[in-house]
Amino acid sequence: MDQAINIDIGTSGIRAQLLNLMDSSVLRTAVFSRNPLPGANVIDHMDFAISYGQGIAHEILISAVNSLVKSLKPENLKRIAVCGNPIELSLFEGIEVRDLAFAGKNALEKMNVKPPKRDGHIASGNEIGLSTDVDVIIPPSIKHEIGADALAMMIKTGFLDTPETCMVTDYGTNAEMAVKVDDRIYTGSAAAGPAIEGQQISKGMLATPGAIADLRLSGGWQALVLDEKLRLVEGPRINLRNGTFKTTGYPAKGITGTGVIALMYAGLVTGIIKPPHIEGGKIQLGKGITFTEKDVIEAGKAFGALRAGHLTLMHEAGIAYEDLETMYMCGASGTYVDPQKARFTGIVPVTPKRIVQCGNTSLELAKDLAFDPDYLPYLNEMKKSILANHIMFASSPTFTAIYIQEIALWNEGMPLEKYNVNLERSGIQPIPQKLQESIIERKCKRDIWKLGKSLEIMEPEWDFFATIKCSGCNTCVHECSEEALTRENESFRINTARCLGTACRRCEERCPDKKFSISNFKLKLPEFIEMGQ
Repeated sequence: MDQAINIDIGTSGIRAQLLNLMDSSVLRTAVFSRNPLPGANVIDHMDFAISYGQGIAHEILISAVNSLVKSLKPENLKRIAVCGNPIELSLFEGIEVRDLAFAGKNALEKMNVKPPKRDGHIASGNEIGLSTDVDVIIPPSIKHEIGADALAMMIKTGFLDTPETCMVTDYGTNAEMAVKVDDRIYTGSAAAGPAIEGQQISKGMLATPGAIADLRLSGGWQALVLDEKLRLVEGPRINLRNGTFKTTGYPAKGITGTGVIALMYAGLVTGIIKPPHIEGGKIQLGKGITFTEKDVIEAGKAFGALRAGHLTLMHEAGIAYEDLETMYMCGASGTYVDPQKARFTGIVPVTPKRIVQCGNTSLELAKDLAFDPDYLPYLNEMKKSILANHIMFASSPTFTAIYIQEIALWNEGMPLEKYNVNLERSGIQPIPQKLQESIIERKCKRDIWKLGKSLEIMEPEWDFFATIKCSGCNTCVHECSEEALTRENESFRINTARCLGTACRRCEERCPDKKFSISNFKLKLPEFIEMGQ
């Protein structure tokens, strides 16, 4: 039986599937619950690669993919197809990423950096560093910050085919989004941050078994938890008012991004949350699972970036809120979130007449390429037609003006009325005060459309090691909010998947002896990879 593998290299996790090329079926699915690179978002991953070596970042990603391939147990593997954003795919392939960090032509010339082509192409598995020498199909990136995953969301949702004025967003730490008006397409990418994937939240986790993914009002608030097949089932019952919970149903381990959205909604409508404050200082969701005021601020950053991105694209496209016919929601967060709660918290526009939840479109585009490599030239041609109207939010005065108001709203408690007044002064349309009725459609029950016969969820085991002679005060260990750092005598270990990377460095900065340095650490791959198995 001829087989292929499709892989979505996401910023917060990696998903892979074994495919039967004879009948186009999914045989098995394997998932890394975190991306093994240090950092909470794609910018952190790129910064880590530039600061500590693109070769090291490439080695970590390649070893992760080798692990997934090994776990899927292919018997007659013919090819592998991948999808993801430009940074993750560049690190995977082992090509230059500095051109993605420095957009200015003069800066790149001074560093003697020649931007590589990122058209869709086929590479050799051995040349990339994979443990199996098969063709690796890599789809095209659209623009500097818009990758193959953005192309996937536009293709697999039907966004490109509808005559309606519509919007699509892949909800994740690096939220790709697009608006279509007639034949014009406007694209952008908002650094929504890790909260949208449940990361940098006190007890946050990805959309894996045990994650609180929603809350339902049923004689009190009922938590809905993802089970071992990623289905929403009843979990603990939560009393927001008195800060208690009752352990029932499927055991909860933490809260994912959609659960954060649902909890923020519940807190806002009950008045328990008045950004940035929580009545009582925190909300108890289960045994050892709390939601804090710091989490409110983190969630607000993500919500604000998403709404600012949506409103910027509508402003540039010249459309009003009421012109929006359909909203397509992609990714795990876009699949499991309640669209009504998402609209209330601002991460979905309030006026679309129809909202369609579409699942992991990046994994699906990789699947299409795995089944039919001849699809690649078509994607390269399609890329050319989407290039014209790309908005870089980092340099957009419209985005900046909106995001400043979002920060004031979520982090400082500014009233929405004042928010709208400030937008109008900047020549930007205000947010409608009333939610319009929408038809809600779900294309799939879970973000991964088909799991096959089994789902294996794996924890990354990539570590940095260093020997440091110091006083042994453990300040560095205690300061690590992600519990990524451990110490045994003079031996220190950093779990790369949990580490927030160069954007954090609290372990380094808080060392009273000034002896701790991340640059001292060396990478050690899992034993079976080092042995070439």
